Amino acid sequence: MKKTIISLAVSVLAMLSMTAVAQKSVERCAISALESSRMERPVATKDAPVWSMIHTPFSTTDINGEPVDVADTLAAGKCIVIDYSAAWCGPCYNFHQSKNLEAIHNQLGSEVCVLWVEADYRNTVDQITGTSTSQGYDGFTQGDWTHYSDGTPVSYRIIDCADCEDMIDPTGYVPAVYFVAPNGYYCHVYGESWGLTISMSNSTAVSNIQALVNSYPRAGQSPTVYINGPDVAFVGGSNNYTANIVSVDNLTNVTWSVTGGTVVSSNNSSAVISFTSTGTQTITVSATNTTGTTDATYSVNVRDGWTWGDEMSYSEDNPYSSSVGAGGSLTWGVMFPAQYMTNRNYLAAVKMYVAYAGTYTFDIYQGGESSPQTLLQSKTVTINTTENYFNVNFSGGVQLDPTKSLWVVVSNSGVSYPAAGCDFVGDPNGSLVFFNNAWSPIYELADLNYTWMIKAVTSSTAPASIDDATTSTIELYPNPVTDKLNFSEAVTEVSVIDVDGRVVLSDKNTSVVDMSSLSSGVYVVRVVTDNGIATKKVVKK
Repeated sequence: MKKTIISLAVSVLAMLSMTAVAQKSVERCAISALESSRMERPVATKDAPVWSMIHTPFSTTDINGEPVDVADTLAAGKCIVIDYSAAWCGPCYNFHQSKNLEAIHNQLGSEVCVLWVEADYRNTVDQITGTSTSQGYDGFTQGDWTHYSDGTPVSYRIIDCADCEDMIDPTGYVPAVYFVAPNGYYCHVYGESWGLTISMSNSTAVSNIQALVNSYPRAGQSPTVYINGPDVAFVGGSNNYTANIVSVDNLTNVTWSVTGGTVVSSNNSSAVISFTSTGTQTITVSATNTTGTTDATYSVNVRDGWTWGDEMSYSEDNPYSSSVGAGGSLTWGVMFPAQYMTNRNYLAAVKMYVAYAGTYTFDIYQGGESSPQTLLQSKTVTINTTENYFNVNFSGGVQLDPTKSLWVVVSNSGVSYPAAGCDFVGDPNGSLVFFNNAWSPIYELADLNYTWMIKAVTSSTAPASIDDATTSTIELYPNPVTDKLNFSEAVTEVSVIDVDGRVVLSDKNTSVVDMSSLSSGVYVVRVVTDNGIATKKVVKK
């Protein structure tokens, strides 16, 4: 997994000191109470620009005292590329050092004005110039922002003005880079393949900005349309979708349609849709102005409710996307409603994806829809594995009431970004966080759209009494097995345990175990390797 160190993040509630490792190439520092190690909301990555209109253009001076007036620049017919960053932000500095903005300034200067803005109100000019020696937020800097690492000076304007971000709708992240057209339309471009990224070549960056110069919304164009909303939905529910429609010419008609469902209500900017069929369904928004019509589509995976086997999970097999923290202690979890608990009489284990090693507490509750009610068991585990699932086994199982909801609640106070998630899959019960003394889906608290990678392993009968958590990534195959069960690496010990908790086979220093003498059924295979312990369920034919 690619690792990029992300430096410090600012909280509006407290000054936080943290570092994080991001998995993806889209890198940001967050300015919010709840923060993500990836710093990028999944819904923000788009295949085309989403346009909005700026608020009041700012007028200020750069760090050399020279005037900068956005309104005058736009009135002169020039576009603007503006980078809101912070001197302490590592991803900001990496993007700065890519020289993408320098290339745009040098090659498109007759059409585009490039501005760099220090967005943290506490930061000062000595941080921008790299002369500050403080290590706190009010003094830390990544280096000299007025020069590149090779010593060449930055050619475009550098501004120290936190209030200047009020011109647009702030994302709460840095870097936040925008393209602003002369008519006031702007779009966010950072992290987009058609916009600007850290790894992008200078020539591609220039080409992408030139394309925006040529294509921003103007008279004589059909509308631009971008649909947003849940990409996973359920039959019979009401789902809210929005359409960002930009048209300089008069908008004459907007229609919503959907396959496998019904548009319950709609207007030019939003619709309520109820699905009647499962599978991949398509929402279409047709927007017409005096120039022409644009048809935009959006695919939705429609399910007939959540269905689980022994393993209950909202994240299913979706890949890890990011981890979230609050700069201190964090409590998060998932809730499985009572209607899905039939025949689930025991909780055998909790499987959680761990991005960062640390000590985690797992609390198992039953009852309650808006908050957990009855604590059944609590277990604290020190986890040293990273970037993998970790099994926390409950010896003998936690007895459950199959008529009540099941809560799996996790807490941690020593990891900056402890809550690992995949991109949001559509159910708020899989993305709960305890914040300000209440449980809420994380997307209601911050611009973060994730589903926690927490799985509950349940059974109708008491599971085998097995030891603690899985720390090895060993693979067992084939599964189901007829005779010989192979291991992907040599094991120092192996035990095969039946449903009554009895060890029916054992061996040492081997890479295979012969299960041909065992009766058909489900067994737990516990292996010890040089890399740790693993317990896996195996079906014997």
